[in-house]
Formats: sequence, C-alpha cells, structure tokens
Amino acid sequence: MTETICTYAGLFGGMLLGLLSLYLGNHFAKKKRALDERHHLIRTKARAASWFVTLAAIYLFFVLVLLNAVSSITFILAMLIMVHIGSWGCFVFYYQHKL
Repeated sequence: MTETICTYAGLFGGMLLGLLSLYLGNHFAKKKRALDERHHLIRTKARAASWFVTLAAIYLFFVLVLLNAVSSITFILAMLIMVHIGSWGCFVFYYQHKL
C-alpha cells in the first residue's frame, strides 16, 4: 500500500514539477526576449529528429519483446520516455550549436 502511494506521489509530483519548470522557464525567457524564431526553429527540428530516434527505439523494443528478452512493460515504457526526452535534449543542444 505504501509503495503504491509513493509511486503515485512520484508520478504526479514529477509531472507537476515538470509543468512548473516549463511554465517558469517560458516566463523568464519571455522577460529576456529569448523566445524568437530561432528558438522555435531549434525546438521544432529537435522534436522532429527525436521522434525518429523514438521510432527506432520502439522497433528495437518490439523485437526484444518478440525474442522474450524483455517482459516488463514498465521497463519498456520507462526506457521509451528516457530515449525520447534524452534524444530531444541532445538534438536541442546540437541544433543550438549548428544554427
């Protein structure tokens, strides 16, 4: 019972902290006038490239499930979200230095 409560607290607490960070980041970026066309172009390109990496990860995990190498759906979903967010962050960093 305690584990379930802690799980929900961590899940929704993490979501709330993420949304709060997103709001505060945009709020302070607007004050510094950092939300320009370049910012939006970088985020759009990074999001598109990140979905390609996520699609490749989905295919990889699908093959692993077919081979019975991975049986936990929780593990697969956690890895997918880590791959997606991690690749998005890497592509944002890449496009910031490229453009």
